[in-house]
Amino acid sequence: MGWASIIVPLAIIAALAVTVLVIFLYIKYRLQRFSKEAFGTKDFAKAMKDIERSTESARSVHGMTDIYLPLIQKDFPDFDYDVFKGRVEGVLKSYFAAITAKDDGLLSPDCSQSIRNTVIGLIHELEAKDYVHEHREVTVHQMEIARYLKNGPTVTILFNAAVGMYDYVTDANGKVVMGNSEKKSQKLFDVALVYAQDPDKMSVSSMTTAMGVNCPNCGAPITNLGQKYCNYCGTGIREINVRSWSFEYIQENKTTSSPY
Repeated sequence: MGWASIIVPLAIIAALAVTVLVIFLYIKYRLQRFSKEAFGTKDFAKAMKDIERSTESARSVHGMTDIYLPLIQKDFPDFDYDVFKGRVEGVLKSYFAAITAKDDGLLSPDCSQSIRNTVIGLIHELEAKDYVHEHREVTVHQMEIARYLKNGPTVTILFNAAVGMYDYVTDANGKVVMGNSEKKSQKLFDVALVYAQDPDKMSVSSMTTAMGVNCPNCGAPITNLGQKYCNYCGTGIREINVRSWSFEYIQENKTTSSPY
């Protein structure tokens, strides 16, 4: 009778354990099967992580490319949007690399002196506090033209880019004092691409517009910025510009930043 009082409870516990194990294995099997069918992998945790990464979307990017690009290409027939997108990405990545390494020499040649001065100022601030501003695994997820501005002899194309990265600041002991070293963040950055024409070669009246020059052969007005030939007589028009295209500033758009 004494043995029975011990064996019976143990048998019940064992049966419950087996039942729980069977239920666990069944749930695991169903979850793996669902994950395999839905996501192509049995690793559900990995599938969820991949989904999280894949949804690092730039929902807040100010996409006005469809509106502004035709206007830009009308003014600048040779403007290659894909090429400039690549240059914007290169400028952004060099910007973050220069700040992290505290070396403005890492900036892209496309960066203007204005951007270089900004980076030098940030480096001085970090050095004064003995801080390091880390930017790791920088990825540009989406980029669009946000605005196209004409201001006198200057034209600005404002790109809006969604950038994902590990973004945090550490002190002299390597302790994180700002940001999160374990989780990526997504931020928006405005990058200004500027085309500045030579004001010395433009008439006083034309300073109120982006153009105002005439064909040297027939006198017809040149209506498109960056135009190479006269629309009326076909005479070649020498471009009037000082710096052509240059990237003048990079600025975080904090109003629409969001975590992943």
